[in-house]
Amino acid sequence: MLNIIHFAWFSAGVGVGIAATVLLVPEAGTQSRGRIRGAAHRAGGVLRGSASNLGDAARDVQNERSHAISALKVKAKEKIDNAAEATKKAMDQTAYKAKNLTHRAGKTITEGGKRLQNA
Repeated sequence: MLNIIHFAWFSAGVGVGIAATVLLVPEAGTQSRGRIRGAAHRAGGVLRGSASNLGDAARDVQNERSHAISALKVKAKEKIDNAAEATKKAMDQTAYKAKNLTHRAGKTITEGGKRLQNA
């Protein structure tokens, strides 16, 4: 956006410069037209170059954003994969602890039942 503003001010400056040249330089009509033609040709070249540079800058920004978005996608996928792996590990540990607690509770109940039978 800033480049467009700079380009607009530059274009306005070129126009003012051409108008000042025509108004302030006393010359014959043929010479004035030749100078105007030359100035317009040079201004056109500068404007084409500026437009080309602006287009290149826009493509560069687009490419940078595209690469940044791709990098963010990769990082997000890694984070999600890491979170899924951590969740799976936590679930496995919880299941293992639950199994051990159940096994111990079963043993305790069995031992209590044997004591009741022996009593």
